[in-house]
Amino acid sequence: MDVETNSDSGAAYHDTSVPPPQGVSQLPRNQKFNDVPQSIPKIDDNSLTNQNISNVPPSSQTSDDVSVMSQKAEDISVSGQKVQDISVSSQKVEDVSLNNTKTNDVSLNGEITEKIQAEDNNKSKTEQNGLQLDDKSVVQEEVIIQKEKEANEESSEANLRMKEDEELRKYNRKIPEERSAVKKDKIDEHFDRLPWVFGAIGRVLNLGVSYGPQFAPINIPLRRRFQTFAVLFWMSTFLFLGASSTLFLLYLFFYTKYWWVSLCYLTWFLGDRTVCNRGGRRFEWLRRWGLWKHYRDFFPIHLIKTADLDPSKNYIMGYHPHGVLSAGAFCHFATEGTDFSKRFPGFTPYLLTLEAQYILPFYREYFMSTGAVSATRESMDYLLGREGSGRALCLVVGGAKESLDCHPGSVVLHLNKRKGFCKMALRHGASLVPMFSFGENEIYDQIANPEGSFVRRFQNALQKLIGLAPCMFIGRGVFQYSLGIVPFRKPIYTVVGTPIDVPLVKNPTKEEIVGLHETYVNAVIDLYNKYKHKYSEFPECDIKIV
Repeated sequence: MDVETNSDSGAAYHDTSVPPPQGVSQLPRNQKFNDVPQSIPKIDDNSLTNQNISNVPPSSQTSDDVSVMSQKAEDISVSGQKVQDISVSSQKVEDVSLNNTKTNDVSLNGEITEKIQAEDNNKSKTEQNGLQLDDKSVVQEEVIIQKEKEANEESSEANLRMKEDEELRKYNRKIPEERSAVKKDKIDEHFDRLPWVFGAIGRVLNLGVSYGPQFAPINIPLRRRFQTFAVLFWMSTFLFLGASSTLFLLYLFFYTKYWWVSLCYLTWFLGDRTVCNRGGRRFEWLRRWGLWKHYRDFFPIHLIKTADLDPSKNYIMGYHPHGVLSAGAFCHFATEGTDFSKRFPGFTPYLLTLEAQYILPFYREYFMSTGAVSATRESMDYLLGREGSGRALCLVVGGAKESLDCHPGSVVLHLNKRKGFCKMALRHGASLVPMFSFGENEIYDQIANPEGSFVRRFQNALQKLIGLAPCMFIGRGVFQYSLGIVPFRKPIYTVVGTPIDVPLVKNPTKEEIVGLHETYVNAVIDLYNKYKHKYSEFPECDIKIV
């Protein structure tokens, strides 16, 4: 019987009698057990032995062969067990190494993550610090810009104040001893204690012990002589031109052969009498006389602009207070003494006065040449109702009656019954502009005339008769400072307020007129209270509306 021999194991298997053990595959020749693949399943020793014993068929094989075969089979199973143990161990080692690698990777990843987080934190902190620095720099820049703006505003305001002060000093350069107002105040301390008649006589006749007529010095500068002459010319034309012209025409008509001159002028007057209600007859060359600059510098008179006016609109500019002769209003609107056309470009100024002033011969022509017109409804309708814009109508709202209450150190405005100008403003959509002239009441003294006194009753009766208020005022003379018709050298500051926009209402109701009137009166009061401490000689004086 042929036997196949395995050189490695030394075991012999018969071709038919002994099959290979169950669960063990045949291996190729010359292959070591170490080269057994790891896929060999684990064999249980007891089950394998029992299976080998049970699977042995009865044969003529000897017991020794069977034991040898079982022994070899056991060796094979042990070897497979060892190989499997080795593979499991290697697998465990590999798992451990993998676990260690993973642990190392995890630790490395943790370190990298920590580093990345640290870098991110540093970067975020840096960015936050940068943002904080940027925010701080932006805030600092804003603060610096704000401070620069405030500094620029303060410097601009300071420059404006300096310019105003320079302008005021330009026109107010006076030696205190030369000022007639200073001498007048000293004289009044003595003579104002007496009734006005005795005080006036005492000034002229030098009845005081240490006071009396104070004569002007001879060595006064020539410019001041020109200023006095300019004011004297203004006062003379107002007081004497109309009356002297009337007497002159009467004399020519009745006592000379030139009666026709008076007749020709009468014919001219009858055809021209209403021109004062139709815009007047202005001559710019007369308004721009150099004489009016000296007139301005005598007091001096200042025009204070606080707001711009729109040349595309028409304005009614209310002048307060009236004063004795409205010296400031004449300088601003009847002449170019204060350069009104330059201060308010694009405007044509008109001075509105009593219609009775345009009856006096020759004086009416002279006065209308300055741009003055009548303060009547027809005159205002003509100026405001025409096509075009840029007309500035100066209306002395208080009228002649207010001049009787113009005393130094008091401010009494007649406004409660003056609502006609508000109705005209509504009918034509003309804006209202309040103005207050500080110092207008101080350029003349006026006799005491309280309401109910004999002097006041006489003045009221004469005003109703002739239309003009007969103010009994006291000024200074040309060569002396005690008594005369020349006003005292006291500054006048005319402050132009903010305009009040008025809607166009062809037929305004009483409520609309009253509402606009209240708004205007409040604006005048606010304007006075705002600037009285800067421009008024008597800032403690309160305004009174009657």
